[in-house]
Amino acid sequence: IITLGSAPLEVPEFRAVVLGQLGESKLISAIETDIAAQYSHARALDADTKGPLRDIHRRVATAILFESSGGQVDKVAHLPELRFALGEPEIDTTSIDNAAYTLEAKAFFISAVGSDGYKIYHKATIRKAVSDRRTSLDEATEIKPTMRSIVRKEWERGATIPIEPFPEDGAAVADSPRFTLALMDPDTEWTGTGPVRERIVDWCKVRGKSPRLYPGSIVWCFKKPGRDMREKVEVMLAWKKVSKDVADGVLGTDYDRPERAEIQGKVSGAEEDAKDEVWASYRFVVLTDSKEADGLKVVDLGAGHSSAQETLCGRVIQALKSSAL
Repeated sequence: IITLGSAPLEVPEFRAVVLGQLGESKLISAIETDIAAQYSHARALDADTKGPLRDIHRRVATAILFESSGGQVDKVAHLPELRFALGEPEIDTTSIDNAAYTLEAKAFFISAVGSDGYKIYHKATIRKAVSDRRTSLDEATEIKPTMRSIVRKEWERGATIPIEPFPEDGAAVADSPRFTLALMDPDTEWTGTGPVRERIVDWCKVRGKSPRLYPGSIVWCFKKPGRDMREKVEVMLAWKKVSKDVADGVLGTDYDRPERAEIQGKVSGAEEDAKDEVWASYRFVVLTDSKEADGLKVVDLGAGHSSAQETLCGRVIQALKSSAL
């Protein structure tokens, strides 16, 4: 079945005729970025689609283009129109709705309008500005310091035991009978094996050049492997930069009032996501145990979630109590 979504926008000649008839030559950037180019958002989302749902995001994006451009009185592609334009015997309407929702969340030129409408603009949405700011972030001066700051603040909030943040070597952690939590750097991930485990075995045995007298008083807290925390921090920093640029007038008048109004909400949401990721990522607790082969016992705290009634230190203590440690 040939539907509206099968229009070959990837063919330059066809695309030129369509834009000429629509009288919207400025839409070329939107089409290439979100719909038809090799690395467009629709193609990226369609990478794993197959069968009846093959290229569903590209088809939905193409239908949005035609349904929200040209001579319509209401230049908005509503979900019932998209369902009618793309409906096939083996495609249910929920798949079309989900594809439109997912596409709008990723696209730079497609925006939601009202409760069930979508529109393609020649002007980029504010997500484009966020993406640009994110790619320009500096690793050494912005990303890493912010990650460390968020991790340290979350761990120190309501802490009931001493915390030694980000020790560079074993000598940085005191040799004391007092229960101490050694908070490892976000870049130091716990895989269970390899150099990191060997380093902790060594740090438990000696402090500097002297034998450690109280290895059992230290609990080493590690982040799980993965880029989740880094990505959440990058998004948070990007939204903060965009918010500042809008307030300072750097971005001009490129964005509509509804987009400007949602910026502060996005900043707050990104900050909460970054804090929650500290709870989800710092899930491994390592301590001395003579019963283990190399003298280390690992406790997996599981994925946590930020809560006003609980602290990260309290979570560690409760896990140790539950395991009779």
